[in-house]
Amino acid sequence: MLNEHLKSKKLEIQIESFEKTFKNSIEITWDKIKLLSEDAKFLSPIKVEFNLKKLKNGIEVYGTVDTELELSCSRCLEKFNHKINGQFEAFYIKKEHMELNEKEELSDLENTIYYENSEIDLTERVIEAIILAVPDIPLCKNDCKGLCPICGENLNEHPDHNCEVEDIDPRFEKLKQLLDNNLD
Repeated sequence: MLNEHLKSKKLEIQIESFEKTFKNSIEITWDKIKLLSEDAKFLSPIKVEFNLKKLKNGIEVYGTVDTELELSCSRCLEKFNHKINGQFEAFYIKKEHMELNEKEELSDLENTIYYENSEIDLTERVIEAIILAVPDIPLCKNDCKGLCPICGENLNEHPDHNCEVEDIDPRFEKLKQLLDNNLD
């Protein structure tokens, strides 16, 4: 797992601590999260709201995650703030019932998680919600112009920038000379 260092006791729920349903709203603080493309810094506490509901064959969980991350723009590489509004849901089944459920082919339960003892840890669900809420291609703004492909100048800061470097494939250099001579 990419983010095994991220933990919070507030996300560990004792199943015996509630009868039928349990709602909670908590705030946790982490420094950084490892995304697929970079390590992102948290700019605000992580607000997590979740509901647990005991059912006959397991525990249904759903919730939301709100925070803010510092990301790097994919075009200009500048840092920018990005609000995260993620959601998660899962269905927890006691591990001892795993073989029984596999025989019943619970294909409609895509996010089924097996747990041991009497505790459910929502940490992985929260991390997953944050990662899924990050855009595949983070942009500082929708019309980001990016970097000059020749010199690397940030085109957002210098929109009139123009590199006049003529890049000629060496295989076509003689052909260009012939063309230039015929134009004279």
